[in-house]
Amino acid sequence: MKKTILMMIGLSFLCSQPAMAMPDSELFPRNETFDINECQRWTDEIRDFGVSKKDKAEKVTVLMYHRIVPEDSISRIHKQYNGNLISEVILQSDFQEQIEFLKEEGYTTLTLKELEMFIAGKLAIPKKSVVLTFDDGFIENTLEVAPTLRANGFNAASFVITGAVRKEDYEYDPGKYQYYTLEDMQNSCDIFEFESHTYHFHKRTNRDKAYLVALTSDLIKKDIATSIYNLDGNKQAFAAPYGAYNNRVVSILKDLGIHMAFTVNPDDVVPGTTNIYEIPRREVKPDDSLDDFKEKIGFEE
Repeated sequence: MKKTILMMIGLSFLCSQPAMAMPDSELFPRNETFDINECQRWTDEIRDFGVSKKDKAEKVTVLMYHRIVPEDSISRIHKQYNGNLISEVILQSDFQEQIEFLKEEGYTTLTLKELEMFIAGKLAIPKKSVVLTFDDGFIENTLEVAPTLRANGFNAASFVITGAVRKEDYEYDPGKYQYYTLEDMQNSCDIFEFESHTYHFHKRTNRDKAYLVALTSDLIKKDIATSIYNLDGNKQAFAAPYGAYNNRVVSILKDLGIHMAFTVNPDDVVPGTTNIYEIPRREVKPDDSLDDFKEKIGFEE
């Protein structure tokens, strides 16, 4: 009985994390923007990879990360009740190994527009292609992820809870849940394309239902529209918190003009098969070995 109670408490604790508990007074203003259009222009470019028919990819993997933390910064907040890392936390050393492997093996990281074109069958991409995504907008994206990707010539997508972004800098504390500041976004704008992860709907009801499937369509649409406004009108992509969505959410995304949406369903992206509003992603987990990582990206010796 004690183990069951502890597990329930642990799950409840994890579900009530990040920006969910932030009071409205601390949220990024609904009527202001991040002013990142200029530094995001590179995301509009679609490369011609010049791959032959026999060398083009038939499918591609989208990887999902959340928070990358140095080993010496790990504390209680990063762990489950049993001492193991929570699924959202990856050690920096493991992440470094994964990215260096991609570099050594000649992988290409795609932008979201390139992925959109690939899904539509309008762009041939190299067999060794991958899409990197990071959910929530943790400050470690700037401190740990961006330098690693930059050093290896890679880019990624960052799905941001826009209401959690801070206008002013604050001291970094790895023992807390901290999110981008405006300066952080500017400093990593060459690496990340910033997309919506809602404004302030990364939450669950007291019955443990995600806001996106529990609240009214009007409220959901207003929240996502606010996030788009914060993002300077960027409507390229959306990722649903907890991977929770339904047909109603997809309809709202279409009404708002969002081009594509990502799920947490573990599968590969295949042109002609993948629904542009239900793009699968494979989550990288803290206990994944390098061989596990290779399997997730479909690497063949």
